[in-house]
Amino acid sequence: MHTTTVNVSTGEIVQIPYTTEEQAEYDTKKAAYDAGAKDRHNAEARRQRAITYAAETDSLFFKSQRGEATVQEWQNKVAEIKARFPYQE
Repeated sequence: MHTTTVNVSTGEIVQIPYTTEEQAEYDTKKAAYDAGAKDRHNAEARRQRAITYAAETDSLFFKSQRGEATVQEWQNKVAEIKARFPYQE
């Protein structure tokens, strides 16, 4: 890896290689970030599901309680949302 900088005297773009220590620090931080990717994805899916459930299934649930829709319609909508915002295993 390298860092990019601009020589202010000439305007030339210069790429400076990382030192061994900088590269090791970069690799450590990148590995930690990559390791958390699944957790970040699942947190976002959970957030999106909550918003979408409120917008699309809550009223359908209450309609099913009043007999204006079936429980199966509500369950199908829940399954559709889970498929739209899947969790990573």
